[in-house]
Amino acid sequence: MSQNIMDRYYRAVRRFSEQLTNADAPGNETEKKIRELFRRSGSETEKLSSVYFDVTIDEAWLERIETAMPHLEAAIREDRQFIKTEGNVTPIERVRKVSRTSVEHLSRHSEMITHVPEEGEDLIPDKLNVFENESNFAVYENRVLYMVLCYTRDFVDYRYYRISQAWKECRTEMEFCKSILTDGGPVTVEYRYKDLTNGLEDEENKNAGKLARLESVAAGIDILLSMPLMKNVALEPMVSTPITRTNVLRMDKHFKEVVALYDYLSNYTEDGFSLERHETNMAPFPEGLAKAAVELAMLGCFLSNEYGHDMEDILEKRYREEEDRRKSETRQRFAERVQAILGRAETEGATEEEYRELLAEAVSFGEEREEQIRKLNREAEMLRGGAEAAELRCAAMQSAVDRGRVNAEELRKQLSESRKECAAEADRLQAEISRVQGELETEQERIRVLEARVHGLLEEYGVKKPEADMTDREEFLELEKERDAFERFFERNWGVAKKKIRRRILWRKG
Repeated sequence: MSQNIMDRYYRAVRRFSEQLTNADAPGNETEKKIRELFRRSGSETEKLSSVYFDVTIDEAWLERIETAMPHLEAAIREDRQFIKTEGNVTPIERVRKVSRTSVEHLSRHSEMITHVPEEGEDLIPDKLNVFENESNFAVYENRVLYMVLCYTRDFVDYRYYRISQAWKECRTEMEFCKSILTDGGPVTVEYRYKDLTNGLEDEENKNAGKLARLESVAAGIDILLSMPLMKNVALEPMVSTPITRTNVLRMDKHFKEVVALYDYLSNYTEDGFSLERHETNMAPFPEGLAKAAVELAMLGCFLSNEYGHDMEDILEKRYREEEDRRKSETRQRFAERVQAILGRAETEGATEEEYRELLAEAVSFGEEREEQIRKLNREAEMLRGGAEAAELRCAAMQSAVDRGRVNAEELRKQLSESRKECAAEADRLQAEISRVQGELETEQERIRVLEARVHGLLEEYGVKKPEADMTDREEFLELEKERDAFERFFERNWGVAKKKIRRRILWRKG
């Protein structure tokens, strides 16, 4: 647990203890009796055991590895390799691509040509040596890089493992069981606390930061070893020491740093950290812890009654009433003392010490009043801030409402226009439908007239239409419509013909 948290809880426990042991605070014999019963009970069950370590890490080797990490990654990303060319004699029908090297090889091996082509045809051998280039990443520098990464991983893992093993041994356990018999019945309090950590580390603790850096370094090395280049090199034999300083290892700045890191770690003979073990065992509790255990038991009783009997509101109300009563008594005592000192000053004269005490109490009351005023000011400021925030929210909501109204008006206008457009379009479509229906009826009338003429011609010349049967209801109704249409056609044309006859015969025209 961090030092700040420990300080806050220590101050709170001290005040808690002072309040409960205050002789002026109201109490009764029942409370004293319960405390005494808890103190006497269960001392044989009291046990506290703790094991923890003080970890100190040398920062030099950690900084050295952190400095080299970017160079290790950069060396991997160089992807150093050499090209290996291999040739395979392949039947000509399986050859897909012919390179210059294959042609040169064929010129030196004429046995691959078993027949001479006809004049004008291409020379085609039976076989051809096909050369392929294969990348090989197992160069010496990459193997050295892999060896240094493995060495660094083992170096870090050993130290991290030792510290982790110490952490696993850390523990803090405290327990007790107290049973008492009251007038209302038995009460049992069992407490067990178990912490398997080295304590909650403070964020400002330097060793905690070093441990986090150590974990980061270990994770970074694992990531580098999992890169594709290192996985390929891992299949090759490990480089043996001492390392041969090739030109790349001596001149390339990243590989040069790789070799320097190996030299540093291989010559580092210390552990690089220290572990100081502390162990504490207490059974039964010492006096201070025993009193705290009694208060813990009393606190458990209080909490179970407060929440089990639903007394939060009642206790809060009584708390405020008691606080007001105490403040009122304090003010009354102060006023009485002021009156007493001032009265004695008029008759006998007050001492300087009394004036000093009076002034100190007045200052204390003034400070208390100022604190109350500051508290009220803070609350008022919070309320003002809440009111301002509420005003801003109201303004934003009003703005949103205004925008909504404007948008609604625009939508209403658009809807009205759309309705007008839809009505006009509907009228246009209805007119179009009426026109099409008229044309359709006219065309049907014309078709029926033509059908009637066809039937008439067929009857006139005694020709029967194959499979013509007009006795069914639908066909006969259609036949009637054709007759009616033909009669209308006849009447219309007969009217026109009569006019022509009158003009030609009676009036001698045309």
